[in-house]
Amino acid sequence: MKKSAALLFLLISFNITAFCGRIIYPWRATTAIVKSGESFEVWFNADPGQTVSSAQLNGPYNTIVAPIKINTGNWIYDVTSQNTYNTKITVKVPKSAPADRYDIVLNTSTGMVESQAGVKVIKEYKSNYYILHFSDIHAFQNGYATTLNRLSNIINIANIINPEIVFNTGDNLYRPTEERMNQLFSGNNPKGHKGLNQLNAAVFSVAGNHDIDFDKIPEEGFYKEKSDWWNNWWGLQAYHFSYGNGRFMVINNGWNGFNPAQQITEIQSWLQEAGTGNFRLGAAHIRNKEMLPFDSIANLELVLIGHNHNIANQNPTPLKNKPIQYIVNSVRDHMEFNLFKVNDKTGESTPVSGPTAQVVYVENPDDSKTPALYRPKLRLTYAETNDGSFATNSATIVNNFDFAIEGARVRFVMPLGRKYKVTNGKVEQAFVGASVHVVDVLIDLKPNSTTQIKIL
Repeated sequence: MKKSAALLFLLISFNITAFCGRIIYPWRATTAIVKSGESFEVWFNADPGQTVSSAQLNGPYNTIVAPIKINTGNWIYDVTSQNTYNTKITVKVPKSAPADRYDIVLNTSTGMVESQAGVKVIKEYKSNYYILHFSDIHAFQNGYATTLNRLSNIINIANIINPEIVFNTGDNLYRPTEERMNQLFSGNNPKGHKGLNQLNAAVFSVAGNHDIDFDKIPEEGFYKEKSDWWNNWWGLQAYHFSYGNGRFMVINNGWNGFNPAQQITEIQSWLQEAGTGNFRLGAAHIRNKEMLPFDSIANLELVLIGHNHNIANQNPTPLKNKPIQYIVNSVRDHMEFNLFKVNDKTGESTPVSGPTAQVVYVENPDDSKTPALYRPKLRLTYAETNDGSFATNSATIVNNFDFAIEGARVRFVMPLGRKYKVTNGKVEQAFVGASVHVVDVLIDLKPNSTTQIKIL
């Protein structure tokens, strides 16, 4: 096919003329992190004549009305596609807002516009926090039926470990449709699958070499069209954010022949404005590819990578003689994730499970193709149904990992109308929701231990 004919075909196939009336950021690939009492930005591309009147944050148990300030203009959010948004909304999170992950809802002149699980509200930056990393889900790839079962198990375990940040470094989903995207992000209740939006942590996804529809576009070239495609299904392909003294930066080095030099230049400008902090993490899909220029401007201290499904046991590999690149074995082919702990005061990061950071999360990885047999190494069970029906309850956590977990999280959902006492652990927060009383408890878990928490 001639290039001009192929381009016409792509323009028709992708329908890339406009992505209007929707939230650009935070959305799908990115989660905003904000302290209660502070503000974050929402980038919205309004349809002609569409106006925003108010915003609210919808949590699992409560709704928060958030004051907003609106600026209109024209801002480019992707240097490759040159796609823009026209409405910048500053959302102020009330000081009283409970810590949780919330849907962002804009009330507009033509109806509600939503970014599900788009913002993680925190009370303070933690002095020590976990970063959990997985990659290469390859959801809906023919011949790999258990990838979403594996992801769901990672999500259950992560919500106990209680990381602040989760990175998913590419090759995410084959041939996206809204139904498939909804399953990846919202889960599939009939099948018992949880999705990325059900992680309590803020989640950040990266573009991989398979994150494009090769039925409609070749592996090399057409980078504007590929960027349009990513913008349409995922949002931002390159971004950066701060958490405490940490600086987190993502580039797209996944597409064959694509050079993210402009993305790296944007990161350089951001670091000059935000400051370098004491810890700098870079995330991308492919080891070494375009990472030297990235490191030259960011002086990276930890690099999270996917793509190579089976070589995490070689971690860490050097970048400019620094042993900082950590590959995670694929969700598709393994029962693993990687786990790190960061000291926000010193900027030191440490792989939790040993020098390679690998965590095998089931006791029986040989049964990987039979989800009914999975035996997770970290399990949380409640004595009673944890939905606000019972005035007393207990939670049992079995930790069969050979490492300790600091600040593991248990959420109790209790009836309204009374105060509660916890017999073990530390109450992180308690708040009254629309119909239930929520109590979040933190507890340190010893290796190979069983721990019980009672609430009454």
